[in-house]
Amino acid sequence: MPTPAPKLATSLTQNLRQIRQQLSQIDLNLPARQSGFLRRSPRKIPMFNFLLGLLALAAECCLSLERAAAVIGLTAQTSYTKQALCKRLNDRIERFLAQVALILFGQQSQSPDLRGWLQPFGRVLLHDSTTQALPAHLAKVFPGSSNQRSNQQAAVKVQLIGDLRTATLFHLSLSGFRRNDQAAAPDILEVVQRGDLIIRDLGYWALHVFEAILLKGAHFLSRYRHGTTLYDPLTGRELNLATLLRRHGSLDQQVLLGAQQKLAVRLVAVPVPEAVANERRRRARANRDRRLNPSPARLFLLGWNIFVTSVDRQTWPPKAIQPIYRLRWRIEIVFKAWKSHLGFRELNCRSARLLRLSLMTKLLFCVLVYQACNHLELIGSEARHVSLLRLARICAECSALVAAAILGVSPQEWLAHQLDSHVFYEKRKDRRNFYEMLAELARPLG
Repeated sequence: MPTPAPKLATSLTQNLRQIRQQLSQIDLNLPARQSGFLRRSPRKIPMFNFLLGLLALAAECCLSLERAAAVIGLTAQTSYTKQALCKRLNDRIERFLAQVALILFGQQSQSPDLRGWLQPFGRVLLHDSTTQALPAHLAKVFPGSSNQRSNQQAAVKVQLIGDLRTATLFHLSLSGFRRNDQAAAPDILEVVQRGDLIIRDLGYWALHVFEAILLKGAHFLSRYRHGTTLYDPLTGRELNLATLLRRHGSLDQQVLLGAQQKLAVRLVAVPVPEAVANERRRRARANRDRRLNPSPARLFLLGWNIFVTSVDRQTWPPKAIQPIYRLRWRIEIVFKAWKSHLGFRELNCRSARLLRLSLMTKLLFCVLVYQACNHLELIGSEARHVSLLRLARICAECSALVAAAILGVSPQEWLAHQLDSHVFYEKRKDRRNFYEMLAELARPLG
């Protein structure tokens, strides 16, 4: 029987309310001091109320100082001005909120009962990044790609490492666009443990990182990077991959990877349908970057999916490699949910500090929804499965209900606060509002 909708709604609301309980059990002054965000004990607004207010506002389109200050004040049952909040912000808020995200969403949660090909691994770690363009005035803080016409482009790149099964977060960091994925490849070494399986795309290809992963007792699965030298582990002779594929049609054998590292790995090559191969070759020929003009050998190899892994044949038969690697697409769906439904593109870019506050707050909400998806899947039925994209859209459309649940207030109380704090014109001496002008015209002449 499908899980009744009221039960799902109640469970989701309870899941959101648990955030408040989790925050109350954490000594938030510790990560605040470790990150440098807090240098003395807060006098008026405790860290708990500060973070709870930001989490409640994370679902909104564009975070402003006025809105943030009002909601933070609501959580602390006191008045709090945007000027006071602005003074509290500094460049270290990014590190502080990243640590909070790891504390909140880095706790191992329940996972589906996975058997078969993934059962031997303690965690299945996905590592990927997403990029968001920014206004040019932020180029010094988050430099974008450079070109011959202008160096004033700006973009922020988010690196994310999480467990595929539990939606647990282990790494979250921001950088400019110019710190590419290969430079970020060693980030995985900070979180990897013995028995883990790591799945990443070609952007993170780095043989010294593969070697370090193996030394830690973990495993990896990656696509093969064309041009990397292969050797026969028995004879030490260099292998010609194209020749081997012409001879055998497919491959599953041990090789030594890299001219210097000679890393012992398993290489698996599986042919793709001719239509897929032709489309890959068409795109490769159409690439405008002359440095990437494909050689005949490269065009030939586009007819195969080629992988390297440290997992042996007894654990994974060749037919298992492609379906397992296809699980990596889950992190692309996560990023799509962020950008299409959870307002990741709608940031306050007036200054670097406001951007960091807006961006990290938004990321807290994005990861919250990701974990909520895993929670609903676990309590649901086997007949229906939760769509992350659809849940993200619902949470965005019901942002007021999400905020009320996190704050532990009723929707009516949240609406009353919104009206009391934000429905009125600001008092200004240099400008009259519509009703003031209308009242002035209604006065007797003379």
